[in-house]
Amino acid sequence: MGIPDRNVADRCSSRVAWLNVGMQTFAITYVYSEDTAGLDAHRPAHRAYLRALAASGSLLASGPVRQEDMTGALIIVQADNAGAAVALLEEDPFWQEGLVLDRAVVEWNILIGAWAETD
Repeated sequence: MGIPDRNVADRCSSRVAWLNVGMQTFAITYVYSEDTAGLDAHRPAHRAYLRALAASGSLLASGPVRQEDMTGALIIVQADNAGAAVALLEEDPFWQEGLVLDRAVVEWNILIGAWAETD
């Protein structure tokens, strides 16, 4: 098991400082179209859009996911409510171009880990 790292709490508390206190965290999933040419063509604009959301502090993390024959993405955002979380992604080029076939949002209450507000 090893010796606990006593500096973990210090490192985690410094990471949490950039979270938007009082905002809710949401996990949004995308299911992508099978239109690989369309996805490839709009990926640079999609990533630029997500980078801008990250720079604004609204997007915490994003990346592709794959399960069997489905490809998509997991996007973690902070917003006042689920409607506001979805609204953040309305201008995403993948969404605008119809390359996202399904989108789901769930509130995520982070209890443990670097993003948790308290232990």
